[in-house]
Amino acid sequence: MHRLVFLLIILNVNLFAFEDPKNFPDLNEKYFKLSITEPNQKVGYHVGDIIKRQINLIVNEPYSLIEESLPIVGYEKRYRGQLLGITLQEVKKTNQNNIHKLDLTYQIFTNNVVAKPAFITADYYRVINKNKPEEILKIRVPELTIAVSPIAIFGDIKVEEDMSDFRGPLLINKEKYKELIIESILMAIISIIFLFYVYTRFTILPGFKKIFLPVYKKYKKRSNIETDKLIIELHQGLNKISNSSIFEKNLNDLYKQNPSFKNIDTELKVFFKISNNMLFNKALKNDGEIFSWLLKFCFHCHLCEKKLPIKSADINLIKI
Repeated sequence: MHRLVFLLIILNVNLFAFEDPKNFPDLNEKYFKLSITEPNQKVGYHVGDIIKRQINLIVNEPYSLIEESLPIVGYEKRYRGQLLGITLQEVKKTNQNNIHKLDLTYQIFTNNVVAKPAFITADYYRVINKNKPEEILKIRVPELTIAVSPIAIFGDIKVEEDMSDFRGPLLINKEKYKELIIESILMAIISIIFLFYVYTRFTILPGFKKIFLPVYKKYKKRSNIETDKLIIELHQGLNKISNSSIFEKNLNDLYKQNPSFKNIDTELKVFFKISNNMLFNKALKNDGEIFSWLLKFCFHCHLCEKKLPIKSADINLIKI
């Protein structure tokens, strides 16, 4: 009995194999469940592009899917008798009882200069009633509409959805703007550094040990000349920098603590000569020229304290 039913099914399939599937009645939706995973890209296809489509179909009893009604590799889609230039390249089938999974791979073999819609036309899968072999119905798989050009067209297709990998979106050349931005940033950085250098020569930054600048400002404002007091405070400042008593013979101790003082090495030696002649030998008297030089020397010590550069032209020597 089972063999007879099987033979009847085979005969029915062969009889209707070449009949137009559109002529078969539709299967009631309660007997099947269809889900389709479409490609994200809908526009911008060109020759050689691949389209992948996944179809999941569940057919419930008493119906079963007729395998011969599934798409065939190599079949080229037609619309109203004209070739669409879309060919089915690969079909991967996974069947588990009444659950059918199809991975379909199509390839484009057409191209257009202007935007033109193309279709993966609707497919019709046939099912057969196991209890009534003469009853053959169809399941319609909807068509997929795409475009074969990256130019937008009127209708359901939108360029924003995607572009072809073979032709990227039109971009503005921004290299010259990048160079302009980089140059502007560099100029701004240089300007900020320059202004910082200029304005910090006479300012004290937070956390900075101020030793020589207060001395410079205090004696610059005074009208009377107090050379000996200025020399003493300069000695005290140098001793604070090096944490020891500094004389001409141990200037290297000062340079170890702050190498910037090497820039005024000649001025330091002159300072110690003035100090010896005024405080110990009493060979010099309060002199306006010496006092002015000591003020400049004090300011140079302030720059060295802050590790700011000193121009060689700014270094002045005085004859003792």
